Amino acid sequence: MDRNMSTITQTSQDRAIQFMPFAALKGYYEMINKKERLKQPRTIHSDEENEYISSVLLSLRSGEKVLVRYYEKDAYVNISGMVGQMDHVYRRLTVNNTVIGFDDIYSIDVIE
Repeated sequence: MDRNMSTITQTSQDRAIQFMPFAALKGYYEMINKKERLKQPRTIHSDEENEYISSVLLSLRSGEKVLVRYYEKDAYVNISGMVGQMDHVYRRLTVNNTVIGFDDIYSIDVIE
């Protein structure tokens, strides 16, 4: 009796799989969201803001969770995640496999 029940359950699961959503246009919605992004001019930081960002960057360690707002091509973008790598020589920060130049960072906060 249990064997028949497991066969019925398996058949129901197989049927359900055929109705799962399918993204025929992979990457299309991400492209549309990028197009909808409003262009923003880059802002210049005050000396105090630059010092704060520098102090946070100097204290960061790999594996810490951060929220970064940075300038990407023509607008500001937010990203949150784990710090992967800090490259002080080339002045780059890696968060979730996204490489961000130190000069592009508008704000950075450590999330606890």
